[in-house]
Amino acid sequence: MKKALAFAVSLVLGLALSSAASAQGAKKQSDKPAMAAMGKPAPEMDKINWMVGTWHCTGKTMASPMGPEHPAEGDVKVESTLGGMWIVGHYREKKTAQNPMPISGDEYWSYDSSEKMYDRVMMDSMGGFSTGNSKGWDGDKLVWTMEGMMGGQKMKERDTFVQKSKTELALTGEMGTPDGKWVPMYESTCKK
Repeated sequence: MKKALAFAVSLVLGLALSSAASAQGAKKQSDKPAMAAMGKPAPEMDKINWMVGTWHCTGKTMASPMGPEHPAEGDVKVESTLGGMWIVGHYREKKTAQNPMPISGDEYWSYDSSEKMYDRVMMDSMGGFSTGNSKGWDGDKLVWTMEGMMGGQKMKERDTFVQKSKTELALTGEMGTPDGKWVPMYESTCKK
């Protein structure tokens, strides 16, 4: 009797698992179109790929605990990478008498179709890093909201890119304060 009961329970469990596996297999079949799109850049990448190239930027960095306000000048080389899934920008400031500690940084941009947002990862030569996202272009503006670390402190950042033309961008950066306000960090004009 115990053997018959164990056999019956095993049979029921086996059928249930088989049914669940079939349902999972059917689900995997329906996911194939989504999986087929993996490995291909989202069409939204075309909205930022025009940035690929070499840019020269001039502007200023505002006064902060890191130092006084000073002019800043640098170059950005933007490339498509990883099969077109990302663009990467390499920013290198020039050392001058007014900017004796120039900053360098790299950043990656991509588009996540599931969240319908652009994603960004940044890191710099001072040990800072941040990650964030953007809903994309709103007219000629692209606004990023970011969180990360700078100088051993957590920080929030908001960067606004304004497309003046396919060869000119105006950039502004702001830092979030503990009371929820935004203070200017930098402003720059970049030309291809």
